[in-house]
Amino acid sequence: MVRNAMFTLAFGALALTATTAFAQDPEGEPKPLRFDPMVKVMGLEATGGLKVTPPGATEAVDAVAYKAYPYGSAFEAAPGVQFRVLFSNLTYAVVRGPARFVPRAADAWRKVTLDATLGDYNLRVDERALPGQFTLKTPLGAFTSMSGMAKLHLGDIKANAPVDEEDFAFRTLSGSAVFQGLHYTMSGMTQANAFSTVDAANLQTSEVTGRLGEVKMDLPSGNGATTPFSLTPGAQVKITRAKAAGSDRWVVSVLTLYANGQAKNYFCYVEGRGEGYSTGELIAEVLPEDAAALADNGDGTLPAEGAANAAQAEDDAALDYPNGDIPDELSNFDDGQLF
Repeated sequence: MVRNAMFTLAFGALALTATTAFAQDPEGEPKPLRFDPMVKVMGLEATGGLKVTPPGATEAVDAVAYKAYPYGSAFEAAPGVQFRVLFSNLTYAVVRGPARFVPRAADAWRKVTLDATLGDYNLRVDERALPGQFTLKTPLGAFTSMSGMAKLHLGDIKANAPVDEEDFAFRTLSGSAVFQGLHYTMSGMTQANAFSTVDAANLQTSEVTGRLGEVKMDLPSGNGATTPFSLTPGAQVKITRAKAAGSDRWVVSVLTLYANGQAKNYFCYVEGRGEGYSTGELIAEVLPEDAAALADNGDGTLPAEGAANAAQAEDDAALDYPNGDIPDELSNFDDGQLF
């Protein structure tokens, strides 16, 4: 009897322990960050250079340094004005005007978006941020799954007439980012990756150029298919868009070019339509022995530079910046030159 009672008691304790363990959250599973419930403006040296329109307000007022503002506030900075917008101690943007942006938040401040339409932005996103927690939205698309440090130059794209100057440039200094662009996707951007674009008014044309490292692109080619392309330094993707009268569907044509100017792909399609509305063609195929020459544009210098930049970025990422101190890389805008 005593032996049976002891066995029953031991079995019950074991079952209770197992039930308790099953109810607990899995150990080691990362938890989402919680950003601050309001955004704070810091480092603003002069009053009047930064205007803010809080949600529901009809008129802009002068922003005040070290003051917190609700998400959804619209900010506009005058040329040359520099300051910091703080989402949390380790997530912020150093901004230089002219700039226009709106910080947004969702899911009890677990997801934040910096909706930018103009300006220079040096960003730092907490390395612990989970995919999708911080988004940088632009007229050309959105950077998602961001972590680490990056720089963005954003011209007034919608107001631009066709120009020969870059109006959009992005560079990762550490960490990673994914860019969901208009009619293309860049996945897995890591240290020392960079690209730039030239865009016409109303986004009728975009010319994307690789600057640093190798950026993997996926280009929709119609009928649900995608075409991969490696955007190496000097390589280009040229996109032309139009909308048919009475339709919201884009008619898109795409041309990909290696760094030496040789065309690889050309295709056109009607967005969201099936067979009979798209065409694709492989123009040129690179042989393995030619790949290295195309990657460095034939002069042998860019891969070494990219490797050096990647090594430097890794060293920078290994540093610890306590109390939200601004790294030197984010304090310097390099006169708008990211490369």
